[in-house]
Formats: sequence, C-alpha cells, structure tokens
Amino acid sequence: MAIRHDLINAGAQWVDEECVVDGKLITARKPDDLPAFCKAIVQALS
Repeated sequence: MAIRHDLINAGAQWVDEECVVDGKLITARKPDDLPAFCKAIVQALS
C-alpha cells in the first residue's frame, strides 16, 4: 500500500482495522468492512 507510507510520512497514524472511530470521523478500509462500518454509524447516531 503506497498510500500508507505517504500518510505516515505526512504524520498520520496508520491503523489496519476494519473500522476506525476517531471522534466524529468513522472510516473503513474496503467494501468488505461495510458491516462493521454500518454498526459504528448506527452506534454514533444512537
């Protein structure tokens, strides 16, 4: 993953997990992670 090295060099913290919640930011890696992403969205809205 070339983007990983670019992000780390720019000061980002790389986490290889299916879904990451950081404050109000909720993100996932790929379409296969959609169930975990949707669960995090529902939890954030409830």
